Amino acid sequence: MAQRVMASARNVAMVLDQFKARLDEAGVEIFFPESKAPTLTEEELVAQLPGCVAALAMPDDYSARVIEAAAPTLKLIARSGVGYDSIDLDAAKKHGVYVTTTVGANHDAVADFTLGLILDLARHLTEITSKVRGGWWGRLAGTELRGKTLGIVGTGRVGREVAARAAGFGMRLVAYDLFPNEDWARGAGVTYRPLEQLLAESDFISLHAPSTAETRHLLNARTLAQAKRGAYVINTARGDLIDEAALVAALDAGQIAGAALDVFANEPPTAEQDPVIKHPKVLPLSHCAGAAVEAQRRAAEIAVEQVLELARGEKPRYVVPELA
Repeated sequence: MAQRVMASARNVAMVLDQFKARLDEAGVEIFFPESKAPTLTEEELVAQLPGCVAALAMPDDYSARVIEAAAPTLKLIARSGVGYDSIDLDAAKKHGVYVTTTVGANHDAVADFTLGLILDLARHLTEITSKVRGGWWGRLAGTELRGKTLGIVGTGRVGREVAARAAGFGMRLVAYDLFPNEDWARGAGVTYRPLEQLLAESDFISLHAPSTAETRHLLNARTLAQAKRGAYVINTARGDLIDEAALVAALDAGQIAGAALDVFANEPPTAEQDPVIKHPKVLPLSHCAGAAVEAQRRAAEIAVEQVLELARGEKPRYVVPELA
């Protein structure tokens, strides 16, 4: 009997041909759910996941109810990506379900995207485009990056790649991390700072921290008030790193000059988030920083490899630290 694997991660379709022989040999059958939505709801997962040994997942709602409904056949939730805060890890542990990510698949793509957002904020690229399409013709002065201070919050793979790119623009680099990597910092010309000092010094604040109890609302009314007046905020990490209401207030007061946000507290955003989504000083995006073709293919390859490892009776690579 085939081992059924549900793939809500549509990028998996990019690599099925190259894995076909190995999947057939392992007796693994991958199918895609009917829903075309970016992520699956709890109800959709409860209806479609039972009987599957694994899921190739997007940030779908893997609640305790979903995992319990899929037990005991479900053994692996392989995220095509690095975030897993939509998965109930306690329930996964209780039912013996591995949760894995695709570490290293998209850090270059996210770092590229982050630098693009910094340039957009610095030179008002999106604003100029909109004005020209409306018949305006003029010059909107921006600011150079050379000599400006970039504060990098979180120095994992993405944060380190952002630092490497920003160094090429002649930016001064400071960083904050709960677990500083001093060896890397010395070689990269980066200086670690306490968060309050980083905020006070930085012209651009770029968030690359994971979503944890310690990092939730890292930027809030108190910390935003400590930021250098006129700084810009970029978030390509996790939406709950920012208290969105506090950010709107800081933008209205001119404390923060602008923000580029690829992630939000709720995704897709609800009408209640209109104050931040529709704010004239916010560049809102759709959680697409990692959506480069090369990164999507790498993520799919890593995720499918972990399904094959499970089929061979092995512990998959890249099990999240909480379940390792």
